[in-house]
Amino acid sequence: MDQKIVSVIVPVYNVERYLHKCVESIKNQIYQALEIILVDDGSTDNSGKICDEISKTDDRITVIHKENGGLSDARNAGMDISTGDYIGFVDSDDYIDKDFYEILVRNLEKYDADVSCCRFVFEWDSNGEREVIGNDDSLHIYEGTEALKEYLYGKTMDPFAVNKLYKAALLGNASHKDGHLRFIKGILSEDNPFCIELFKRTNKIVLVGKSMYHYILKRKGAITNSAVSQKKIDAIFYWDTIRQDCHENYPDYEKYVLRRQMLYYIGLYNQIYKDDNYSAEADRIRSFVKEHNKEVQSSDICERTIKFSVRLLSASSAIYGLFMRTYKKFVKRAKL
Repeated sequence: MDQKIVSVIVPVYNVERYLHKCVESIKNQIYQALEIILVDDGSTDNSGKICDEISKTDDRITVIHKENGGLSDARNAGMDISTGDYIGFVDSDDYIDKDFYEILVRNLEKYDADVSCCRFVFEWDSNGEREVIGNDDSLHIYEGTEALKEYLYGKTMDPFAVNKLYKAALLGNASHKDGHLRFIKGILSEDNPFCIELFKRTNKIVLVGKSMYHYILKRKGAITNSAVSQKKIDAIFYWDTIRQDCHENYPDYEKYVLRRQMLYYIGLYNQIYKDDNYSAEADRIRSFVKEHNKEVQSSDICERTIKFSVRLLSASSAIYGLFMRTYKKFVKRAKL
């Protein structure tokens, strides 16, 4: 029986240093029935030229050159022309293990799932440090909206589009026109609304604990300590929309959204509370924290660290700030 085709969509923007390693990790997959689509999103370095050169080495590779529209727009452009039975995404500065698609396809077909997932590895480009997320032999099968709950909880279902393989009929492409799920253009953290809408549509998702996707970070601490921008703030406040959606349609899951929201809000508050340029955003976060303090304290899923942070910030922003400054000095001294 012929193998199903996997369309691998790779958005490319100014990644000439990483591009060869990324594409080679895809070309050298054990599972060879691939359609590889490189979407040059208006790169201003040599990335577009490298895409054209790489395409000459493998007839499975197609290159699109387009005006810069951002990650979401590039992924959407790739989906629109893809013809595979399954769709996957790999960011052009990341790479994947050799058996990545072999295992994801096998689980997708064995369990007749709509989506097949794995765990991942954070790798810091600056110093070679690694943080492995998962990497065990566990297998989880989520039916109905169970995957949505797990995603909102954030324990096993990771908030990324790239460590997953999707049935093309679910997303829609040139060969499967029934589904039509696309990334929202022009926002940061575009994976969140995409995945939440996806999980509303799925009947079954399979997740293997093996860590096979390598997510490259440009510097240590980039996940939580990257520079504040309005796009980042908008992305974090987007969780208000997610919580409202759950309140109206999935009320049993609202507590999971609240936990994630508190994690994001407190993390953002820690970055901006000393910056007068973001005083309105800091006040908005503190008002939200105070409003939901009782819910958090009575929650059966919020950890003690979340409850403590929420209680302290609700009581006094000044005391909270003093505690954070003292804590940071203690941590810094302990590392010396």
